[in-house]
Amino acid sequence: MRNNILILIVSIGFILFTDTLLFLLLKKYLYKKIRFLIYGLHSLLFLGGVLAYHFFIPTVKGPDFYYWIGLGIGIFFLFYIPKLIFIVLDLFSILLGLIHKKIRLAGQSIAAIIAVSCFILILYSITWGRYNYKTELVSICFPQLPPAFQNFRIVQLSDLHLGSSSTHYKGIPQLVEKVNALRPDVILFTGDMVNNFASEITPWIGILNKMNARYGKFAVTGNHDYGNYTHWESPADKARNYTDFLQYMKAAGFHLLNNAHYPLITGKDTIYIAGVENWGNPPFPRYGKLQKALEGVRDHFTVLMSHDPTHWRAQILDYNIPLTLSGHTHAMQLGIEIGNIKWSPSQYIYPEYDGLYEDNHRYLHVSRGQGYLGFPGRIGLRPAISVIILTNNCNER
Repeated sequence: MRNNILILIVSIGFILFTDTLLFLLLKKYLYKKIRFLIYGLHSLLFLGGVLAYHFFIPTVKGPDFYYWIGLGIGIFFLFYIPKLIFIVLDLFSILLGLIHKKIRLAGQSIAAIIAVSCFILILYSITWGRYNYKTELVSICFPQLPPAFQNFRIVQLSDLHLGSSSTHYKGIPQLVEKVNALRPDVILFTGDMVNNFASEITPWIGILNKMNARYGKFAVTGNHDYGNYTHWESPADKARNYTDFLQYMKAAGFHLLNNAHYPLITGKDTIYIAGVENWGNPPFPRYGKLQKALEGVRDHFTVLMSHDPTHWRAQILDYNIPLTLSGHTHAMQLGIEIGNIKWSPSQYIYPEYDGLYEDNHRYLHVSRGQGYLGFPGRIGLRPAISVIILTNNCNER
C-alpha cells in the first residue's frame, strides 16, 4: 500500500514539474488568453488519468492487469518522454544562448524537432511497430551434424507474453502466418508464453494450433510461466494455474521439454531437441536440471532450449552441446541496429542479449522475442522471428 502511494505522489510530482517547466519555456509562443487554459486542461487530464489508474488498477484481477498497466505506460511515455527530452535540450540551449543569441534560437528549434521525432517514434512503436516482425536468417555450420539434417530449418520464437495484449491484437495471427510461410522443420519456443496466468493462452489456442512444422513444435518454460509474479489465495491455486498452463500449451500444439529431450529421426540419422526449465541468476528461479534433460542423449547432436541466456556460461558450456537457444532479455525492447552497429541497454545486464554468440565452437542464439512486457512496444529493434539453418558443409562458409 505504501509503495502504491509513493508511486502516486512521484507520478503527480513529475507531471506537475514537467508540465510547469514546459509551460514556462513555451508560454511566450502561446496566446495569453488561452495558454493557462491549455496548460491547465492538459495537466488535469494526465493527473486525472494517474488518479484513475491508482484506484482502478488494484481492482483488476487476472490477465487483464498487464494489459491495462501496459496501456498506461504507453500513453505516459508517448507524451512525457518527448516533453522531458525537449526540456533538457531547451535548457541546455538557454545556457549556450548566453554565448550567442542565435545559438539559443537554433537550439530550441533542434529541441523541438527531436522531441516531435521522439513522439512519432514512440507512437509507431506502440502501434504498428510492436508486431512489425523482422525475419532474421542465421546459418551455423557444425561438422558433426548428421547428413540427413543438412539445411535443417529451425524457427525460434520466444517471450510472447500473451497477457500483455488484448484479445483483438493483430500480432499473433500475423506471426502464425509469417512462421508458416517459412516452412520450418521444427519450431522451438524458448519460454514466457504468459505473464502469470494460464488463462492468457486460451483466446489464442486455436490460432497457435495453426502454426505448424514438419517435426512439430517444442517449448520450455520461462520465469513468467510459473505464476511467480502475482498473489495467489493459496499454494493450491498457484499449482492449479501451472497445471492448466501445461494443458493449454499442449492444446496449442506444443510439446513441453521441461528437463527432458526428444529425438528427431530421419532415416538412420538422429538429433535431439532438449529443454530445461527456467534457470537464471537470482532473483529468477533455478528449476532447470540440465543433467536430467540430457540423460540418454550420449554423443548425439543436440539443440538445447534454456530460457535465460545466463545459463549458457554458468553451466551449459561444461557440456558437449553444440547449440543452445534462449530468450528472456527482450533486448529491453529498446535499441539501435544500423548495419553492423548494434546497441541496446540490455547489453549492460546480459553479455549475450540478442543474436548469435560462439565459444570454442559451441553456439548460443538469443531471441529478442515477439511479445512485450510493461511498455507495449519496441523502439529501434523490431520483434524478430529467427530462422536458424543447420549445415555441415563448412567449406562453403
